[in-house]
Amino acid sequence: MGSFFTQTFFSWGFWVVDIILLLAIAGVVIVLATDDRDPSTVLAWLFVVLLLPVLGLIAYFFIGRNFRRDSPRRRKIMAQMDAVAEEALAPVMAVNTEFTDEARADLAGTPGARIESVGLTEGGVAPLPADTVDIYTAGSQKFPALLAEMATAEKYIHLMYLIWEQDELTAKVKDVLLDRMKAGVKVHILYDWLSCISYKKDELKELAAAGAVVMPCYKRLPQINYRNHMKMVIIDGKSVYSGGMNMGQEYIDGGPRFDVWRDTSFRLSGPVVAPYLMLYASTWLYNGGKEDLATDYMPAPEEHHRHEGIPVQVLHSSVQTTFKTIRDVFITALLNARERIWIQSPYFVPDEPLITALCTAAASGTDVRFMMTGVPDKKIPFNAATAYFPQLLRSGVKVYQFTAGFLHAKTTTVDDQLSIIGTCNWDIRSQILHDEVVSIFYDSGIATRYAEQYERDIEQCKRITAEDLAALGRGQRFKNSVARLFSRLL
Repeated sequence: MGSFFTQTFFSWGFWVVDIILLLAIAGVVIVLATDDRDPSTVLAWLFVVLLLPVLGLIAYFFIGRNFRRDSPRRRKIMAQMDAVAEEALAPVMAVNTEFTDEARADLAGTPGARIESVGLTEGGVAPLPADTVDIYTAGSQKFPALLAEMATAEKYIHLMYLIWEQDELTAKVKDVLLDRMKAGVKVHILYDWLSCISYKKDELKELAAAGAVVMPCYKRLPQINYRNHMKMVIIDGKSVYSGGMNMGQEYIDGGPRFDVWRDTSFRLSGPVVAPYLMLYASTWLYNGGKEDLATDYMPAPEEHHRHEGIPVQVLHSSVQTTFKTIRDVFITALLNARERIWIQSPYFVPDEPLITALCTAAASGTDVRFMMTGVPDKKIPFNAATAYFPQLLRSGVKVYQFTAGFLHAKTTTVDDQLSIIGTCNWDIRSQILHDEVVSIFYDSGIATRYAEQYERDIEQCKRITAEDLAALGRGQRFKNSVARLFSRLL
């Protein structure tokens, strides 16, 4: 009798589990069927969930859900960010209307006009004046300048990095921050929780104990697939450092893995710092911060008149934003460049709209060049990128791999008119899932100088040919194709 009841109990238990599993699968299928995403991504997730129900559901929960879907929580987040922008950024834009209008008039009839229009429509920020622009193409240029300027801070230092290591560089940064806090300077630090999970936190804890407010981003389990990929340091609201470099010694010397670390960052001063401060403040709120870092830290609006500064447009996109703004700006640049568009990114895993624009631009006669690292740090994205190369070469795209070390720069130069520099890679994760920020420099001098840097980088590259791809073994081609296939799950 006892055995009968035990068997009956377990039998009913299995039925309950099966029903719950079926309901969960049905729910996910309905959500996917009504999802506003790339159909190939939706179909890939349907395939995984139906083929491997248990593992598929777990994977979908952590890395597959579409956080761009409308929801009460998302509406609340966007309302908070809009309120920050209205209160802190709007006054800066208002007093610089004359400068912005003149900058837009200068762009009329050029590729920059369409790029600026997409950025304004989707990103909500028009070009603002930069009093000074400094471009750094090596960590040995950026970090000494950053350390020296932080040492002069009088009010506050806001730091945000995807990766915060613990090494020779971070020890110097810690000492400067401790010194400034003794002088009454406020320090806030944001870092990406999962990206930093393997690094020691002794120095960050020491800074927190001394009064710095240190906070990880995307620590909640449902957010584990997302990254705060932005890098910035804002000093007294007067200047901002941003670009590709994280906080670590390897971004100066390549560390033990690479002979060279080739990267691009920059420093801006003037009213253009305001969008970065707004972005820092909204990221702070989203990740649980209580302090208002926008209105309490925004300098008084500084008016600039016509041509008093370099026009720079700051754009942000993430899994929270309505538009894939940075990706759409890249597509616009590709389809409107008149002579050339030269691109650098360590990774290349595009979605269908981006690769279509890339190939169409090259096929139309535009000089399209794509440069990525030839010494990978991660094999899977490197293999996935290689799988796209045949399509690029057939369309006329010139593909280069930087072989002197690791190329981490994220730049796009259009004709002799503008350059886009920031944190965003040319891959699906950066353009659809990650928090990213770029600056568009509407300045022919900057574009020309960076094109010269690009040509110097080509001297340390291998150009990929159809013969190189034909020489790959069947096993390697299979690995590349599998890596490309799974990229659609992102």
